[in-house]
Order: sequence, then structure tokens, then C-alpha cells
Amino acid sequence: MKVRVLADFGAVVRAAADLVAEAAAEDPELVLGLPTGRTMVSLYRELARRHRAGALDLRGARGFNLDELLLPPGHPASFRGFMERHAWGRTGLDPERCDVPDPAADPQAECARYDRAIADAGGLDLAILGVGADGHVAYNLPGEPVETTHVVRVPPEVADTLDVPADRRPLRAISMGLGPLRDARRLLLLATTAEKAPAVRALRDGPEDPAWPCTLLRGHPRFDVILTPAAAEGNPPQAIAAAFS
Repeated sequence: MKVRVLADFGAVVRAAADLVAEAAAEDPELVLGLPTGRTMVSLYRELARRHRAGALDLRGARGFNLDELLLPPGHPASFRGFMERHAWGRTGLDPERCDVPDPAADPQAECARYDRAIADAGGLDLAILGVGADGHVAYNLPGEPVETTHVVRVPPEVADTLDVPADRRPLRAISMGLGPLRDARRLLLLATTAEKAPAVRALRDGPEDPAWPCTLLRGHPRFDVILTPAAAEGNPPQAIAAAFS
């Protein structure tokens, strides 16, 4: 695991964009695992800036969203809508080459289809991840780990962070399982706020623990973790790097 603790949020975003650009330059047909979330808005904005400047080419890349909410098609809180607003097109990613679980399909059949689509693409080359305060990655929640794409009930405290009205609760989602993430050739995890510090500590100190899903990825052979000082609990970069080495 390679960890960097950078000065601030902007530095984290730029470093993550550097890594994406490097991967795309190495493989123009890069297969990406793509997240949503507040931090990712800024990452996609930076990727879009580089695309406009001719410094990033994702036209040949493929994308698979990490998850999708089971909401009616076109709902403004859907993750498809998020990608349309922030990522697809403006970053150079071709929407026709990007896949996201279909909330209108039979959920179990759609989970199986999604796993087949990822496998048919040759697996993920680079999975970009955030982490929840409870350690969840994608919607792989604390508890018994699930390897395949699956339907999950979103905890109320997580649902509260989304713009979903009460009449859509309890909220469910389709999430990529831990299997495709473990099999990805490279992982990139970003954490930028103090509320993520307990999850970062669990990832840093181990052991692997289903109560902290992010720890189930800590043995990945090519795992980049980029943190702000707040997410790293205020520890100096040298101390954090030593803990991850």
C-alpha cells in the first residue's frame, strides 16, 4: 500500500487526477471503476479541466459505476444523473462506453448482468474509491462481505447524506461487490474529511475486519491511498506512511 498525506483537499484531488491521467496514458482502453460523492465532484472537475486542456484522453476508456440507488429512472438523486452532470462527456468519457446498474430492471438479474459486463470487459484496471465514516466502500457495508454485485439496504444515516425524500425510504441500492475491487489491477482511495479518520485508522492498523469493509482491501498489491491531514488524524505524513509500509 502506498499512502500520501497531502497539504489540503486541492492537493489530494490533483494527485488523484495525476494518477488517472498516468493510467490513461499507459492504456488508452483503461477500464475504470467510478464513484460518486462530494469529493468526486471536484475530482471530475479537475479531470474535465485537463481534458479541455488536451492533457487527458479518456475517449477510449470504459467506466463502471460502483453503485446505483434503486430509484425511478430519471430521479435527480440517481447516480446516473450524478455521472451525467459531473463526469460523462465533460471528462472525455464516452457515455456509450460507461455502464451503471439499471434500477428499472429486475434487481437480481441486473446484479448478474453487471458482474458479467465487468468480466467481459476484462475486469477493472483502476477502481477509484471513497470511504464512508463506517468504512464502507461502494455500498459494501459493515457485516458479512459480499463478493459479487448485490442489492443492499442503505442505512438511514447514509441515506440522510443523499437528496432522497422520505417516501423513498428505506432506500436500497445495487453495489459492486468486493470481488471486482480485489481483482482490479490498481486501487485508488481518497479520504479528505475528519469524519473518515476512524476508517482510515482501521485501514492503517488492521487487521482485516468485516466490521470495517475498507480493511478487506488492505492486502491489494497496488493500492494508492491519498489523504488530507484531517483524514489522517493530524499525523505527519512520515508517521502515516510508516504505518502503511
